[in-house]
Amino acid sequence: MGQRGQYLGEKFKVKSIPTLVLLDEIGNVITLDGRNKIPMDKAGIGFPWRSPMSVLISTLVPKSFRLLVKSQIAGVLDKAKAVLGGVV
Repeated sequence: MGQRGQYLGEKFKVKSIPTLVLLDEIGNVITLDGRNKIPMDKAGIGFPWRSPMSVLISTLVPKSFRLLVKSQIAGVLDKAKAVLGGVV
């Protein structure tokens, strides 16, 4: 597995291959268990298999604002990692 594969495996907590991780339009995880969710719901009735709170937020909060908040949080986390020496 290459460097990208290692990074993705760590980021999405991949325990076995094949693994299917479903992401939304801004890169947030919908489910880490896509491989089992799809066969259990072949008609897609429960899709996108999110929590009700997640559906409410994605419906009420504009995508541009969610992207802005996500990038701001990532920036704060990067600064915290730099200050703490990568402990976070």
